[in-house]
Amino acid sequence: MELKVWVEGVVRVVCGLSLETSCQDVVIALAQAIGQTGRYVLIQKLRGTEMQLVADDCPLESLSYLGQLAIEVQFILRRTGPSSTDGPNRATLDRVHPLLRHPTPMSSRCREPKKALTFNLGPSTIPRRTKANKAWSPSPRASPEPRASPVPSLVSPTASPPPLSPSDPSKEEVFRQVLQQQEMLQDLESHLVALEREAEVWEMGRLVTPVPGLNPGLVEEMDVLETRLRPNEAELHGDYWEKQMQREKDKEQDIQGHLHQLYASMDEYNFRLKDLQSHSSRLGQDFRVEARRRSSRPGTPQPEEALGPLREELHNRLQKGAEVDMSLTETKKALQTAELRLQERCEALEELNKELRQCNLQQFILQTGVPPSPSYSDHPLPDQTHAHLQPIATPYLCIAGLLEDDQTDTLTVLRYANMLICFIGVMPNSLTHLFLSNQFPNGFSQKTPPGL
Repeated sequence: MELKVWVEGVVRVVCGLSLETSCQDVVIALAQAIGQTGRYVLIQKLRGTEMQLVADDCPLESLSYLGQLAIEVQFILRRTGPSSTDGPNRATLDRVHPLLRHPTPMSSRCREPKKALTFNLGPSTIPRRTKANKAWSPSPRASPEPRASPVPSLVSPTASPPPLSPSDPSKEEVFRQVLQQQEMLQDLESHLVALEREAEVWEMGRLVTPVPGLNPGLVEEMDVLETRLRPNEAELHGDYWEKQMQREKDKEQDIQGHLHQLYASMDEYNFRLKDLQSHSSRLGQDFRVEARRRSSRPGTPQPEEALGPLREELHNRLQKGAEVDMSLTETKKALQTAELRLQERCEALEELNKELRQCNLQQFILQTGVPPSPSYSDHPLPDQTHAHLQPIATPYLCIAGLLEDDQTDTLTVLRYANMLICFIGVMPNSLTHLFLSNQFPNGFSQKTPPGL
């Protein structure tokens, strides 16, 4: 297993760990890897809370106890001070060779390759230098990822440090520059990771962009515009329904005109049918008289020859009568269809009237701010008046002069008209003519509705 530890702002990975590996072994391995002596502590950081681990604590075991929170834990190796073997030369070197920072642009930093620092807790593969005057030179086999071992050094910690060679300061300076570059690289990596996370959030559509603060004057102006918008919308809605109602009224007037035309054509067909029937009865009577007269004369010609033209004329008359009957039947069917359509239009008009009343009430409430009055019934009483509602014209129907009062219910008139049509269809022709002449002595077209 491996463990990531932050050392001076650089992430270092320690490999070869187990649940029993102690904190002391990890610290020794990291100290040997960075080549610096001193006093170190391993800090466990979780959500801003830092906890110092003792030498016998096991980092991986503590991570196993945290469960899902283990991914948020950071281990930091912090140097608390110089070791007992460090003399005054270490502080002098620190003062003589400060860290050098070379400002580089962000674009050039992002192009640098990523480096991973991995350490292994196995046996150390780097040969230890026993001679102090031996110059340090990188081996071609040396990996840029040195491996550290938790095995303590065979040299006693109380032994005196080897004397510094003239090449040690330059090595220290180069090493610190490398660490500085690694720190800069780590910063770039962390920044790149943050950018990648932000890009992922943008791709998933879960990023909430902060809305910049609006000017208070603009906010007030928006509120005023919204308050003006509501009445305008209500007014436009009311105008739309008024136009819709006017359109329905125009359609109703067209249907009523067509209905009157159907009634007039039906009366004309009835008159023609009665004329044809009376003429046919007269012809039959004349035929019978002529037949009796000729039969009474001796030596009269054969009746078949005399009856031929009469039969042809009678046949023609009967054929015309059948055609008139068929046209009358079609007219009745068209009349029934027109009545059904008229009834549907009336129902639609009633619905539009109700919706228009509701729109007018809402518009009145929005304009005046007065709380709504008690709800009105669908058919208010005659003495109920509503000042805030616009007067709605009741659809007028005048079926052959049956409607005398303007306030008569439309459905009642339609029912009465249907009953009258059915009654006329059942009655004989002579009784129908007599009934219509008695009920409507002035004809059907004298009384017209006031709205037409």
